Amino acid sequence: MASFKELRPSARVGVLVPTSNPTVEPELQYLVGDDIALYAARFPYTPDLDLAQRLEGYPQVFLDSAKAFGAIELNAYLASMTGASYGLLRAGDDALCEKLSAATGTVSTTACRAIRLALEALNAKSVALISPYPDWLTRRAAKYWEDCGYNLTQVVMMSEEFRAYEMESDEVAATLDQIDDAKCDAVVMTGTGMLTIPAILEFRERVQATLLSSNLCAAWWIMDTVGSKGSENLDAACPPLQKLLV
Repeated sequence: MASFKELRPSARVGVLVPTSNPTVEPELQYLVGDDIALYAARFPYTPDLDLAQRLEGYPQVFLDSAKAFGAIELNAYLASMTGASYGLLRAGDDALCEKLSAATGTVSTTACRAIRLALEALNAKSVALISPYPDWLTRRAAKYWEDCGYNLTQVVMMSEEFRAYEMESDEVAATLDQIDDAKCDAVVMTGTGMLTIPAILEFRERVQATLLSSNLCAAWWIMDTVGSKGSENLDAACPPLQKLLV
């Protein structure tokens, strides 16, 4: 007989998603399981703006969308987007999260801060960065992580153009093959639009470093924030993060 956990969730989480991002909801739901309900709202569609212009305006979009969930009582709020945080650096990203918490009335974070909290919880010091961004945004991402105090042992750019939403699992897997995992504590695959969980499951036991991605860390942050004991799927993808929840 069905448990209908998804109809009686233990927690409700609001997730703000980039307009054309096809990956956030399925990866997060897969990882958090059916005991946590995810309610998604999407950014306004702005095809007249280029990527740089959109990124500059997204922090305000995060705040403007704080009431998109109306009267739903949320246990947490996630702005599921990394690119906008990179130009803010650590202090600016933290300030944005504080503003989001005030605006939503609940504990809130950006995807970048969720990654950072996961790295801190794992006591990781050195990071290899995998980026689906163009060169200018990859450099901005690297600067953010260095500003956060991490030693970047390697930066691998997957494309000269922004293709995060189109990346196939075999492309992600091929990129993981380029990582010198003996030199880093963690591999961070940035970008919430890039499908990463299949490649993480394939490579987890073959790589010495802990494999992390934006959505994996965001899912862990959600579970940690709402008091969840984790899930089998999180355990399969990243046992070190699962152990922090139990």
